[in-house]
Amino acid sequence: MKKRIIYIVFIGLLFYLAYRMNRDAAVEYSWQPTFSIKDKQPFGAYAFDKMLKASWEEEYVHNYDRFEDLDLYNMSYNVLIVARYLYMDSNSVNDLLAYVRKGGRVLIAAEFFPPELTGILNLNASYFNYIYYHLPSVGTEEPISEVRLFVADSLKKSIPFPKKLIRSYFTAGDSLKAFHYWDSTYIVSESKQGDILSLRYQIGEGNLILCSCPLAFTNYGMLRDSLNVYTLQHLSYLRGKPLIRTEYYEAGSQGEKEESALRVLTGEKPLKWALCVTMAGVLILMVFTARRKQKPIPVIKPPVNKIMGFVRSIAGLYLQKNNNADIILKKQIYWGEELKHKYGIDTVNEAHDYDFYKRVASKTGYPDGEVRRLFLDLGAIEEDTNVTDEEMMKLITKMNEIQWKNQ
Repeated sequence: MKKRIIYIVFIGLLFYLAYRMNRDAAVEYSWQPTFSIKDKQPFGAYAFDKMLKASWEEEYVHNYDRFEDLDLYNMSYNVLIVARYLYMDSNSVNDLLAYVRKGGRVLIAAEFFPPELTGILNLNASYFNYIYYHLPSVGTEEPISEVRLFVADSLKKSIPFPKKLIRSYFTAGDSLKAFHYWDSTYIVSESKQGDILSLRYQIGEGNLILCSCPLAFTNYGMLRDSLNVYTLQHLSYLRGKPLIRTEYYEAGSQGEKEESALRVLTGEKPLKWALCVTMAGVLILMVFTARRKQKPIPVIKPPVNKIMGFVRSIAGLYLQKNNNADIILKKQIYWGEELKHKYGIDTVNEAHDYDFYKRVASKTGYPDGEVRRLFLDLGAIEEDTNVTDEEMMKLITKMNEIQWKNQ
């Protein structure tokens, strides 16, 4: 018990020391894009989500449902989708366009769009870099590009934009080079070089807005003054109705269930180091204390059969008392049980007459006269009868002969 208490105290001390050593360490940001409302890192969406909840005039809802599973028609929501890769099959795309055609407004910010959607819109997506899993940090001294934002059909506004956040763009025919399109398609933003970054399609009674810069719809984009103008301008197309944002296309349908106690511990650097050091300490303790303590295995001897010794002791006790009549009476009891079991002869309850002696003799093969004489001698013995050793041995011998005659 004392050792267990020492081990628990030792492990707790390791956890505390590791936590204290890393608690005041310099903050290191993770630049891995998650777009998650639970992520407070630059490319998470914790602050972005809080801003929408606080500033959206109508109802704001967040979930993890596919577009076709959203309850859009009851309250006529507008939809916001932010993801790295937008995976939609043809059925989902048809549902999306049908909803927009009936008056819905949908904003999709992604770097990779499905061909089922770009094919219908006669649009191509080009990429500067296919991979940003290890996207470098975006600091204040990073190269800045200029992005032209079309706040109206005839009004442009230039804003500074980090180059590392521009990773894809749209391309189409020559008619897309103007800010207004004859087929009800509008440029929302473009780079200084003329690469189209976002478009607005007027389809039926609604609008579909596509943006190739999803990193602007994160904590970093919302908290940086030069970027939140870009983000808010795109969100302005969704004003006037309740807004629903689905995280299905980035986190999947089980995204809300991914948070666990272990994920919380590994999400903070001090707690992560404390957990690693503690696990290492536990492993060391297991190696040095979980070994089996070797002890000599005693040789267990098989039990000795002492029945014969017990019989000899009892027999010796009777012989010392010289109570031969009692020995014969007890022998007669066991002898009668053997005859009953072996030949069906009940020596106690059957009458000892002529027929009885004949039956015993026929079954045992012993002479009639000897059988009759033996039963008469046994019947004459009582507890107080004086029987010599020679008479006792003679009677016991005859009983054994009758018992084992046919064997």
